[in-house]
Amino acid sequence: MKETLVYFPGCLASRKFPGFDYSTRFILQKLNIEFKMSDEFSCCPDPVWVRSLSYKEWKEKGVRNLEIAKNLGSKLVTICNGCFETLFTVKKTFFNGKSIPVEHLLYTLWKNKKEEIKNKIINPLKGKRFGIHEGCHFKRPSFLTLTEFKELKEVNVLKEMVELLGAEAVGGTESCCGLPNFITDKDLSFSLARKRIDEFKNVDGIVVICPSCFSQFENVLANDKREVPIYFYFELLAYSLGLDKENIGFEFHRIKPFSI
Repeated sequence: MKETLVYFPGCLASRKFPGFDYSTRFILQKLNIEFKMSDEFSCCPDPVWVRSLSYKEWKEKGVRNLEIAKNLGSKLVTICNGCFETLFTVKKTFFNGKSIPVEHLLYTLWKNKKEEIKNKIINPLKGKRFGIHEGCHFKRPSFLTLTEFKELKEVNVLKEMVELLGAEAVGGTESCCGLPNFITDKDLSFSLARKRIDEFKNVDGIVVICPSCFSQFENVLANDKREVPIYFYFELLAYSLGLDKENIGFEFHRIKPFSI
């Protein structure tokens, strides 16, 4: 029986950056992956700010989203690090790990679809050199994620998935983009982002897998009047698989991408 994924885009990808959501749906269809969504989903909620403000609210909304998902398919996937952390942690903490499996879509594709992606690339990114920023919530909380996803101890999934598209991938530490500090200390938040951005030298852009990291880097670069393009991985993957650039929404980036 073919697996049906439950796609949870999260509120940033579906509302602030609809091109991320559109690109992801294109990828799922291109790879013949059956998926369902729900209009009943709420915010995940955010694993830092909402959780700090009201643990009860964070727990109840996370439980509700998982209850909705388990009636739609066999595995929940998301394209947001924050959504992944919340829903995975809620599943492990309040369902004794027995609710619907939760994965970041990047991991799901890396685990199951690398060869198919490789064979379906129409627009390879040969000659491009990207800095890669995994984001700290991709593996959080590590005492839970690294037990279930043991490969993440050894493999840099984002690096392999960028190289799969034909590009060179550099960097790969788990440094924070600084966004979680924004409400309490904006200067610290921006300085952490600048430090991270400056780690990448002579690159055609920085690739992220979290809408929050994307937003933080773009805001800092626009504030500083610097032009380092930021790419959401699933935009690049959709482009490589044949989606027109006009449909991806690159023109809505604050820092306009170089030609790809």
